[in-house]
Amino acid sequence: MVKKLIKNNIIILILILLIKFHNHSQQYTHKKFLIRSKNHLIKRKFNEFLNTTIKNNTILILEIKSYHHECIPGFMKYLFDLGYNIDILVYKTGFDAVSWFPENKKVRLFIIDKISQVLSNIKNVISIIKKYKFVLLQTMDKMSLKVYEKLELLKFNNTIFVFHELSNADINYYKYFIQNRIWTLGNFSKGLQVNPFYFGDIKLTDKNNKTRFFVTSTTKRNYTNLLKSVQSLKNEKFNFEVIVIGRNKFFNITSVPKTIQSIFIFKQRVTYSELYKTVENSDFIILTLNPESKNDNLYRKSKVTGSAQLSYGFLKPCIIAQEFAYFYNFDDKNSLIYNHFNLYSAMKKAILLNNNEYKQLRINLYKIRKKLYSISIKNIKKLIPEISHFNLA
Repeated sequence: MVKKLIKNNIIILILILLIKFHNHSQQYTHKKFLIRSKNHLIKRKFNEFLNTTIKNNTILILEIKSYHHECIPGFMKYLFDLGYNIDILVYKTGFDAVSWFPENKKVRLFIIDKISQVLSNIKNVISIIKKYKFVLLQTMDKMSLKVYEKLELLKFNNTIFVFHELSNADINYYKYFIQNRIWTLGNFSKGLQVNPFYFGDIKLTDKNNKTRFFVTSTTKRNYTNLLKSVQSLKNEKFNFEVIVIGRNKFFNITSVPKTIQSIFIFKQRVTYSELYKTVENSDFIILTLNPESKNDNLYRKSKVTGSAQLSYGFLKPCIIAQEFAYFYNFDDKNSLIYNHFNLYSAMKKAILLNNNEYKQLRINLYKIRKKLYSISIKNIKKLIPEISHFNLA
Protein backbone atom coordinates (compact mmCIF):
# COMPACT_ATOMS: atom_id res chain seq x y z
CA MET A 1 0.00 0.00 0.00
CA VAL A 2 2.85 2.36 0.93
CA LYS A 3 4.74 1.53 -2.29
CA LYS A 4 1.62 2.21 -4.35
CA LEU A 5 1.09 5.55 -2.59
CA ILE A 6 4.73 6.54 -3.22
CA LYS A 7 4.42 5.54 -6.89
CA ASN A 8 1.23 7.61 -7.32
CA ASN A 9 2.88 10.62 -5.67
CA ILE A 10 5.88 10.30 -7.99
CA ILE A 11 3.59 10.21 -11.02
CA ILE A 12 1.75 13.31 -9.81
CA LEU A 13 5.05 15.11 -9.16
CA ILE A 14 6.36 14.24 -12.62
CA LEU A 15 3.19 15.56 -14.27
CA ILE A 16 3.32 18.76 -12.22
CA LEU A 17 6.88 19.31 -13.42
CA LEU A 18 5.78 18.46 -16.96
CA ILE A 19 2.93 20.97 -16.81
CA LYS A 20 5.29 23.64 -15.48
CA PHE A 21 7.79 22.88 -18.19
CA HIS A 22 5.02 22.78 -20.78
CA ASN A 23 3.53 26.12 -19.76
CA HIS A 24 6.76 27.96 -18.89
CA SER A 25 9.18 26.52 -21.42
CA GLN A 26 7.58 23.86 -23.60
CA GLN A 27 10.52 24.19 -25.97
CA TYR A 28 9.01 27.57 -26.83
CA THR A 29 11.62 29.86 -25.44
CA HIS A 30 10.20 33.30 -26.20
CA LYS A 31 8.39 34.89 -23.24
CA LYS A 32 5.38 35.90 -25.31
CA PHE A 33 4.53 32.22 -25.75
CA LEU A 34 3.93 31.75 -22.04
CA ILE A 35 0.39 33.11 -21.88
CA ARG A 36 -2.38 32.57 -24.38
CA SER A 37 -3.27 35.98 -25.69
CA LYS A 38 -6.90 36.97 -26.12
CA ASN A 39 -5.83 39.07 -29.11
CA HIS A 40 -5.18 37.25 -32.37
CA LEU A 41 -2.35 38.25 -34.61
CA ILE A 42 -3.25 41.47 -36.39
CA LYS A 43 -4.94 40.68 -39.72
CA ARG A 44 -3.51 42.69 -42.58
CA LYS A 45 -5.19 43.06 -45.96
CA PHE A 46 -3.67 41.82 -49.20
CA ASN A 47 -3.07 45.41 -50.34
CA GLU A 48 -0.79 45.84 -47.34
CA PHE A 49 1.21 42.83 -48.50
CA LEU A 50 1.66 44.45 -51.92
CA ASN A 51 3.16 47.51 -50.25
CA THR A 52 5.05 45.90 -47.43
CA THR A 53 8.68 46.30 -46.47
CA ILE A 54 10.35 42.98 -45.75
CA LYS A 55 12.84 42.69 -42.92
CA ASN A 56 16.06 40.74 -43.22
CA ASN A 57 15.84 37.01 -42.50
CA THR A 58 12.10 36.79 -43.09
CA ILE A 59 10.40 33.61 -44.27
CA LEU A 60 7.04 33.65 -46.04
CA ILE A 61 4.49 30.91 -45.37
CA LEU A 62 2.06 30.82 -48.31
CA GLU A 63 -1.27 28.95 -48.22
CA ILE A 64 -3.76 29.60 -51.01
CA LYS A 65 -5.99 26.59 -50.24
CA SER A 66 -9.02 26.62 -47.95
CA TYR A 67 -7.64 23.79 -45.78
CA HIS A 68 -4.47 22.55 -44.01
CA HIS A 69 -4.25 25.81 -42.09
CA GLU A 70 -3.92 23.96 -38.79
CA CYS A 71 -0.32 23.14 -39.80
CA ILE A 72 0.69 26.80 -40.11
CA PRO A 73 1.33 27.54 -36.40
CA GLY A 74 3.56 24.45 -36.23
CA PHE A 75 5.73 25.63 -39.10
CA MET A 76 5.74 29.11 -37.60
CA LYS A 77 7.00 27.70 -34.32
CA TYR A 78 10.01 25.94 -35.84
CA LEU A 79 11.01 28.96 -37.93
CA PHE A 80 10.57 31.26 -34.96
CA ASP A 81 12.78 29.03 -32.82
CA LEU A 82 15.49 29.23 -35.49
CA GLY A 83 15.45 33.01 -35.20
CA TYR A 84 13.56 34.11 -38.31
CA ASN A 85 10.91 36.75 -38.87
CA ILE A 86 7.73 35.24 -40.32
CA ASP A 87 5.16 36.55 -42.77
CA ILE A 88 2.02 34.54 -43.47
CA LEU A 89 -0.03 35.01 -46.63
CA VAL A 90 -3.10 32.87 -46.20
CA TYR A 91 -6.53 32.35 -47.73
CA LYS A 92 -9.22 34.04 -45.62
CA THR A 93 -10.73 30.83 -44.22
CA GLY A 94 -7.47 29.99 -42.52
CA PHE A 95 -6.51 33.03 -40.47
CA ASP A 96 -8.18 31.61 -37.36
CA ALA A 97 -5.75 28.66 -37.39
CA VAL A 98 -3.14 30.91 -35.78
CA SER A 99 -5.61 32.33 -33.25
CA TRP A 100 -3.74 30.74 -30.34
CA PHE A 101 -0.41 32.04 -31.57
CA PRO A 102 0.35 35.14 -29.42
CA GLU A 103 0.77 38.46 -31.15
CA ASN A 104 4.43 39.04 -31.84
CA LYS A 105 6.50 41.68 -33.61
CA LYS A 106 8.38 39.00 -35.55
CA VAL A 107 5.16 37.60 -37.09
CA ARG A 108 2.82 39.28 -39.59
CA LEU A 109 -0.42 37.86 -40.97
CA PHE A 110 -1.76 38.85 -44.42
CA ILE A 111 -5.15 37.72 -45.75
CA ILE A 112 -6.11 36.73 -49.31
CA ASP A 113 -9.84 37.26 -49.91
CA LYS A 114 -9.79 35.84 -53.44
CA ILE A 115 -7.13 34.04 -55.45
CA SER A 116 -7.84 36.55 -58.22
CA GLN A 117 -6.14 39.15 -56.02
CA VAL A 118 -2.89 37.24 -56.43
CA LEU A 119 -3.34 36.47 -60.12
CA SER A 120 -4.19 40.05 -61.04
CA ASN A 121 -1.03 41.29 -59.31
CA ILE A 122 1.39 38.63 -60.56
CA LYS A 123 4.36 40.87 -61.34
CA ASN A 124 4.12 42.75 -58.07
CA VAL A 125 3.71 39.58 -56.02
CA ILE A 126 6.69 37.94 -57.75
CA SER A 127 8.92 40.95 -57.03
CA ILE A 128 7.92 40.81 -53.34
CA ILE A 129 8.36 37.04 -52.98
CA LYS A 130 11.90 37.26 -54.35
CA LYS A 131 12.88 39.37 -51.34
CA TYR A 132 12.17 36.61 -48.79
CA LYS A 133 14.90 34.41 -47.39
CA PHE A 134 12.69 31.37 -48.03
CA VAL A 135 9.12 30.80 -49.22
CA LEU A 136 7.30 27.83 -47.72
CA LEU A 137 4.44 26.53 -49.88
CA GLN A 138 2.27 25.01 -47.19
CA THR A 139 0.20 22.77 -49.50
CA MET A 140 1.47 21.22 -52.72
CA ASP A 141 -1.17 19.68 -54.95
CA LYS A 142 -2.23 19.90 -58.60
CA MET A 143 -4.58 22.84 -58.09
CA SER A 144 -2.05 24.88 -56.11
CA LEU A 145 0.68 24.06 -58.60
CA LYS A 146 -1.02 26.10 -61.35
CA VAL A 147 -0.87 29.25 -59.23
CA TYR A 148 2.67 28.57 -58.00
CA GLU A 149 3.89 28.15 -61.57
CA LYS A 150 2.44 31.53 -62.52
CA LEU A 151 4.26 33.00 -59.52
CA GLU A 152 7.48 31.37 -60.82
CA LEU A 153 7.95 29.70 -57.43
CA LEU A 154 9.25 26.48 -58.94
CA LYS A 155 12.13 28.45 -60.45
CA PHE A 156 13.28 30.02 -57.19
CA ASN A 157 16.08 28.41 -55.21
CA ASN A 158 14.53 29.49 -51.91
CA THR A 159 11.18 27.68 -52.31
CA ILE A 160 10.20 24.89 -49.91
CA PHE A 161 7.46 22.44 -50.91
CA VAL A 162 5.25 20.82 -48.26
CA PHE A 163 3.49 17.65 -49.42
CA HIS A 164 0.63 16.41 -47.27
CA GLU A 165 0.34 13.43 -49.61
CA LEU A 166 3.65 12.13 -50.92
CA SER A 167 2.11 10.62 -54.03
CA ASN A 168 1.63 14.17 -55.35
CA ALA A 169 5.43 14.56 -55.56
CA ASP A 170 6.13 12.95 -58.93
CA ILE A 171 9.41 12.56 -60.81
CA ASN A 172 9.37 16.25 -61.78
CA TYR A 173 10.30 17.08 -58.18
CA TYR A 174 13.38 14.86 -58.08
CA LYS A 175 15.88 17.72 -57.86
CA TYR A 176 13.96 19.28 -54.97
CA PHE A 177 14.28 16.05 -52.98
CA ILE A 178 18.05 16.14 -53.51
CA GLN A 179 18.14 19.78 -52.38
CA ASN A 180 16.20 19.01 -49.13
CA ARG A 181 13.41 21.31 -50.30
CA ILE A 182 10.55 18.82 -50.01
CA TRP A 183 9.05 18.44 -46.55
CA THR A 184 6.49 15.85 -45.49
CA LEU A 185 4.54 15.49 -42.27
CA GLY A 186 5.32 11.78 -41.95
CA ASN A 187 8.46 9.64 -41.98
CA PHE A 188 8.07 8.50 -45.57
CA SER A 189 10.46 6.89 -48.03
CA LYS A 190 11.24 10.32 -49.55
CA GLY A 191 11.34 13.89 -48.31
CA LEU A 192 12.27 15.41 -44.95
CA GLN A 193 9.88 14.87 -42.08
CA VAL A 194 8.82 18.16 -40.51
CA ASN A 195 5.90 17.59 -38.19
CA PRO A 196 3.96 20.80 -37.37
CA PHE A 197 2.15 19.74 -34.20
CA TYR A 198 2.27 23.07 -32.35
CA PHE A 199 -1.07 24.93 -32.20
CA GLY A 200 -0.40 27.51 -29.51
CA ASP A 201 -0.37 27.69 -25.75
CA ILE A 202 -2.49 24.86 -24.33
CA LYS A 203 -3.67 23.87 -20.89
CA LEU A 204 -3.22 20.43 -19.37
CA THR A 205 -6.20 19.27 -17.35
CA ASP A 206 -7.19 16.17 -15.42
CA LYS A 207 -9.27 13.46 -17.04
CA ASN A 208 -12.95 14.39 -17.10
CA ASN A 209 -15.34 12.56 -14.81
CA LYS A 210 -17.47 11.99 -17.88
CA THR A 211 -14.94 10.57 -20.33
CA ARG A 212 -14.85 12.63 -23.50
CA PHE A 213 -13.76 11.08 -26.82
CA PHE A 214 -12.84 13.23 -29.82
CA VAL A 215 -13.33 12.02 -33.40
CA THR A 216 -12.89 13.71 -36.76
CA SER A 217 -15.50 13.01 -39.41
CA THR A 218 -13.75 12.16 -42.66
CA THR A 219 -15.14 11.07 -46.01
CA LYS A 220 -14.35 7.51 -47.16
CA ARG A 221 -14.08 6.44 -43.51
CA ASN A 222 -16.17 3.62 -42.01
CA TYR A 223 -17.67 4.41 -38.59
CA THR A 224 -19.61 1.16 -38.10
CA ASN A 225 -17.13 -0.16 -35.55
CA LEU A 226 -17.39 3.05 -33.54
CA LEU A 227 -21.19 2.92 -33.48
CA LYS A 228 -21.20 -0.72 -32.34
CA SER A 229 -18.67 0.01 -29.61
CA VAL A 230 -20.64 3.00 -28.34
CA GLN A 231 -23.82 0.92 -28.24
CA SER A 232 -22.11 -1.81 -26.16
CA LEU A 233 -20.67 0.74 -23.74
CA LYS A 234 -24.01 2.49 -23.36
CA ASN A 235 -25.65 -0.85 -22.63
CA GLU A 236 -23.20 -1.23 -19.76
CA LYS A 237 -24.20 2.23 -18.52
CA PHE A 238 -20.78 3.86 -18.77
CA ASN A 239 -20.57 7.64 -18.44
CA PHE A 240 -19.02 9.06 -21.63
CA GLU A 241 -19.63 11.15 -24.74
CA VAL A 242 -18.26 11.31 -28.27
CA ILE A 243 -17.62 14.66 -29.92
CA VAL A 244 -17.38 14.59 -33.71
CA ILE A 245 -15.98 17.48 -35.74
CA GLY A 246 -16.00 17.65 -39.52
CA ARG A 247 -18.35 17.89 -42.48
CA ASN A 248 -19.41 14.47 -43.71
CA LYS A 249 -22.86 13.89 -45.16
CA PHE A 250 -22.48 10.14 -44.57
CA PHE A 251 -21.68 10.42 -40.86
CA ASN A 252 -23.86 12.76 -38.85
CA ILE A 253 -26.54 12.55 -36.19
CA THR A 254 -29.07 11.12 -38.66
CA SER A 255 -26.76 8.17 -39.38
CA VAL A 256 -26.45 7.33 -35.68
CA PRO A 257 -29.00 4.86 -34.22
CA LYS A 258 -31.53 6.62 -32.00
CA THR A 259 -30.53 4.45 -29.04
CA ILE A 260 -27.13 6.15 -28.85
CA GLN A 261 -27.77 9.59 -30.34
CA SER A 262 -27.59 11.12 -26.86
CA ILE A 263 -23.93 10.04 -26.63
CA PHE A 264 -22.86 11.97 -29.74
CA ILE A 265 -22.22 15.68 -30.16
CA PHE A 266 -21.71 16.69 -33.79
CA LYS A 267 -20.00 19.97 -34.67
CA GLN A 268 -19.80 20.16 -38.44
CA ARG A 269 -18.73 23.76 -38.94
CA VAL A 270 -16.32 25.17 -36.38
CA THR A 271 -13.55 27.72 -36.32
CA TYR A 272 -10.01 26.55 -35.71
CA SER A 273 -10.15 28.18 -32.30
CA GLU A 274 -13.24 26.14 -31.43
CA LEU A 275 -11.57 23.00 -32.75
CA TYR A 276 -8.57 23.61 -30.51
CA LYS A 277 -10.78 24.26 -27.49
CA THR A 278 -12.77 21.09 -28.15
CA VAL A 279 -9.63 18.97 -28.34
CA GLU A 280 -8.18 20.66 -25.27
CA ASN A 281 -11.29 19.73 -23.27
CA SER A 282 -11.38 16.13 -24.51
CA ASP A 283 -9.65 13.12 -22.95
CA PHE A 284 -8.89 10.80 -25.86
CA ILE A 285 -8.68 11.03 -29.63
CA ILE A 286 -10.09 8.08 -31.55
CA LEU A 287 -8.43 7.35 -34.89
CA THR A 288 -10.99 5.33 -36.82
CA LEU A 289 -8.45 3.98 -39.31
CA ASN A 290 -9.38 0.60 -40.75
CA PRO A 291 -6.52 -1.77 -41.75
CA GLU A 292 -8.81 -3.45 -44.28
CA SER A 293 -9.44 -0.15 -46.09
CA LYS A 294 -7.19 0.56 -49.07
CA ASN A 295 -7.75 4.29 -48.60
CA ASP A 296 -6.96 4.19 -44.87
CA ASN A 297 -3.76 2.26 -45.43
CA LEU A 298 -2.35 5.29 -47.23
CA TYR A 299 -2.17 6.88 -43.77
CA ARG A 300 0.88 4.82 -42.92
CA LYS A 301 2.57 5.04 -46.33
CA SER A 302 2.09 8.40 -48.01
CA LYS A 303 -0.31 10.49 -45.88
CA VAL A 304 -0.59 11.62 -42.25
CA THR A 305 -3.85 11.91 -40.35
CA GLY A 306 -4.48 15.26 -38.72
CA SER A 307 -5.78 13.47 -35.62
CA ALA A 308 -2.23 12.36 -34.83
CA GLN A 309 -1.09 15.99 -35.05
CA LEU A 310 -3.74 16.95 -32.52
CA SER A 311 -2.65 14.12 -30.24
CA TYR A 312 0.96 15.33 -30.20
CA GLY A 313 0.07 19.00 -29.86
CA PHE A 314 -2.54 18.70 -27.12
CA LEU A 315 -1.06 15.63 -25.41
CA LYS A 316 -4.25 13.64 -25.82
CA PRO A 317 -3.70 9.85 -25.88
CA CYS A 318 -4.95 8.12 -29.00
CA ILE A 319 -7.12 5.08 -29.40
CA ILE A 320 -5.78 3.48 -32.57
CA ALA A 321 -5.69 0.15 -34.41
CA GLN A 322 -2.49 -1.81 -33.87
CA GLU A 323 -1.69 -1.86 -37.58
CA PHE A 324 -1.29 1.94 -37.64
CA ALA A 325 0.17 2.63 -34.21
CA TYR A 326 3.87 2.06 -34.94
CA PHE A 327 3.94 4.52 -37.86
CA TYR A 328 2.73 7.30 -35.55
CA ASN A 329 5.01 6.34 -32.64
CA PHE A 330 2.04 5.19 -30.59
CA ASP A 331 2.28 2.20 -28.26
CA ASP A 332 0.62 0.85 -25.10
CA LYS A 333 2.70 3.23 -22.97
CA ASN A 334 1.35 6.44 -24.53
CA SER A 335 -1.91 5.34 -26.18
CA LEU A 336 -4.59 2.65 -26.14
CA ILE A 337 -4.00 0.13 -28.90
CA TYR A 338 -6.63 -2.32 -30.15
CA ASN A 339 -6.62 -5.15 -32.67
CA HIS A 340 -9.18 -7.27 -34.50
CA PHE A 341 -11.47 -4.22 -34.60
CA ASN A 342 -11.96 -4.49 -30.84
CA LEU A 343 -12.45 -0.75 -30.40
CA TYR A 344 -14.98 -1.44 -27.66
CA SER A 345 -12.34 -2.84 -25.28
CA ALA A 346 -10.00 0.11 -25.85
CA MET A 347 -12.77 2.63 -25.19
CA LYS A 348 -13.83 0.75 -22.08
CA LYS A 349 -10.25 0.77 -20.81
CA ALA A 350 -10.08 4.50 -21.48
CA ILE A 351 -13.22 5.14 -19.44
CA LEU A 352 -11.93 3.03 -16.54
CA LEU A 353 -8.47 4.63 -16.41
CA ASN A 354 -7.89 6.57 -13.22
CA ASN A 355 -6.33 10.02 -13.33
CA ASN A 356 -2.82 8.82 -12.39
CA GLU A 357 -2.84 6.23 -15.18
CA TYR A 358 -4.10 8.86 -17.58
CA LYS A 359 -1.33 11.27 -16.57
CA GLN A 360 1.29 8.60 -17.18
CA LEU A 361 0.04 8.13 -20.75
CA ARG A 362 0.44 11.86 -21.32
CA ILE A 363 3.93 11.91 -19.82
CA ASN A 364 4.96 9.18 -22.25
CA LEU A 365 3.23 10.94 -25.13
CA TYR A 366 5.22 14.07 -24.32
CA LYS A 367 8.43 12.08 -24.91
CA ILE A 368 7.22 11.32 -28.46
CA ARG A 369 6.52 15.00 -29.03
CA LYS A 370 10.06 15.91 -27.95
CA LYS A 371 11.40 13.27 -30.33
CA LEU A 372 9.39 14.65 -33.26
CA TYR A 373 10.47 18.18 -32.44
CA SER A 374 14.11 17.15 -32.48
CA ILE A 375 13.75 15.26 -35.78
CA SER A 376 11.92 18.17 -37.40
CA ILE A 377 14.41 20.82 -36.31
CA LYS A 378 17.31 18.67 -37.47
CA ASN A 379 15.70 18.23 -40.88
CA ILE A 380 14.87 21.92 -41.25
CA LYS A 381 18.49 22.81 -40.51
CA LYS A 382 19.57 20.77 -43.54
CA LEU A 383 18.18 23.67 -45.57
CA ILE A 384 17.55 26.56 -43.19
CA PRO A 385 20.38 27.49 -40.81
CA GLU A 386 19.77 28.70 -37.28
CA ILE A 387 20.46 32.43 -37.01
CA SER A 388 19.77 33.04 -33.32
CA HIS A 389 20.64 31.05 -30.24
CA PHE A 390 17.64 29.30 -28.68
CA ASN A 391 17.53 26.50 -26.17
CA LEU A 392 15.89 23.73 -28.19
CA ALA A 393 16.22 21.00 -25.57
